[in-house]
Order: sequence, then structure tokens, then C-alpha cells
Amino acid sequence: MTPSLRRLSLSAIAALAAACAKSDQQPAAAAAAAPARIGEATGMKTPESVRYDAAQDLWFVSNINGNPSQKDGNGFIVRLTAEGVAMDSTPFIESGKNGVTLNAPKGMALVGDTLWVADIDAARAFNARTGAPIATVEITGSSFLNDVVAGPDGTIYITDTGVRFDDKGQMTHPGPDRIVQVIGRQFKQVTAFAGQPGPNGIAYDAAGQRFLINAFASRNFFAWKVGQATPDSIGVGAGAGDGLEVLNDGRIFYTSWADSSLSLFANGTSSTVLKGLPSPADIGFDTKRQHIAVPLFNDGKVVFINVGGTP
Repeated sequence: MTPSLRRLSLSAIAALAAACAKSDQQPAAAAAAAPARIGEATGMKTPESVRYDAAQDLWFVSNINGNPSQKDGNGFIVRLTAEGVAMDSTPFIESGKNGVTLNAPKGMALVGDTLWVADIDAARAFNARTGAPIATVEITGSSFLNDVVAGPDGTIYITDTGVRFDDKGQMTHPGPDRIVQVIGRQFKQVTAFAGQPGPNGIAYDAAGQRFLINAFASRNFFAWKVGQATPDSIGVGAGAGDGLEVLNDGRIFYTSWADSSLSLFANGTSSTVLKGLPSPADIGFDTKRQHIAVPLFNDGKVVFINVGGTP
């Protein structure tokens, strides 16, 4: 992201975060572990999302490398070892090479050996072992496809945050605020949000058999089940929510731009457990080591945090 774009987009985000944080913070409903930073990977270019691949024991990191709404054809994905060390001298998947198109890659999800990536208004699939492109599903009517999660049926679900950044970095919110499902090479809208909350992070809660969603333009957390007409509001967080993960033991971690934090959500309320994480984007979870990776969107790095718990 260029310096001018960074300043403008951050000013828009800061204003939104301040608005989200006006309400009194709710008390935490559950005790949290004491997460500790254990390292970082630098040299990224607008890193937006991280995804842990347990089968290969490595991380994928999507790099927007510019404006998150512009179709500039310079996005890429890198691989890191579980310890955060770069695995390749060049990006593993890079737009313009080997038939790859990536404009502003954001959230990612794995279905077997297929890596699905949200890219503005398209879902792109790649071979997770070779990086070869497999498919592109154009999702018409979208403005900001953001986070991606694999559902229990093997299809993928993607949030559309409904925002847009112009070439000067000015943010608007035209909508739609929705979730779409990709089935094979087709898509459909499965639910929409009232009031333009800016749905952002999405994770599947197996225990509750539901999807959990946080919001970037609201403090609300939502739950949604397949077939349900509209999502239910289930509580509030710090505001300006981004990444969201449900851990093996049921803990729900998320990131907030409002207070630059990694936080826990439980029983309708939020507890901040680690601050000092500016512009924290879409997190990933290492199921073997109990590590969470947090991409710092504007700092060009990924921070690794040990959150403890049961593998």
C-alpha cells in the first residue's frame, strides 16, 4: 500500500473505529488464557489473511500489495513454515505468473488440497501443494469479498463487507452486506445483514452448528445457521472487528482495529487479552501448536502468538 493510500484509508478506518467504540465496553464473560507474542515474519506487502495448513504444516499469507479495492493485478500469496520462516525466494502464488490472477487477495480457506481465496468480486481456487490455478468463480454484485470459511459440507462461505476504497483511499460503504456460498463453480447469496454492519470475519462453530460473524462497521457479533433467513445478533465486541477463529476448545478469538487488539468473545461479551497489534487483520490458528497468527495490515508483518489451550 502506498504511503498516501495508507494515510487516507487509515483515517477512514480510525473514524469508523472511534464510532464503534463509543458505547461502554461490556465486561468479559469468561476468563482468558494469557497470550504471549513469540515471533514475527516481516517483509509482507499489505498482508490481509493467514491460513494454517495442517496437512503440510505451514502458513499461507495473502498480500494485497496495494489498494484493497483496486483490480491492479499485483496480489500474491507466500508460504511460511510453522515457525514463520519464508519457504520460497519468490511468492508461492503470484498474479501475472503461471496463469494466476490476483488483484487484492484477502481471506482464505482450505478444502482438502484446494486453497480458496477471496479477491474483491471473485473466489479463486488454487492447488495448495503446487500453487496452480484451478478455478475462478465471479461473484457478481459484490464490492468487498473478505473472509472465507469452509462449511461442514465442504462448500465455502464468504463475507461481503460492502465497503469500497477509491484510488485515493477514500472509503465508502455502498453494500451489499451479505454472505455468499460457493458450490462447485456457482454461487448464491445465503443471507444479508440489516443496517450495514460490514460483516467481516467468519468462522464455523461446530459445537453450535452455526457460523459466527463479526463486523467492521458495528460492535455486533452475529450467529447464522444454514437456512436461517437473517443472522442473529448475539452480543458485542470492541468494534471494527476483523479476523475470527473458533479454537479446538471452543474459545473464540477475534481482532479489533478499534483498540489494536486480540480479544476473546464469550457469552455475548468481549475481553481484550493482548493489545499493541495495530491494523490487525484476518487471523489464522495453528491447531498443532496453539498459535494464532495475526497479519498487521499496515505494518507489513505477521505476528505469532501462543494462546495455550488443548490441541
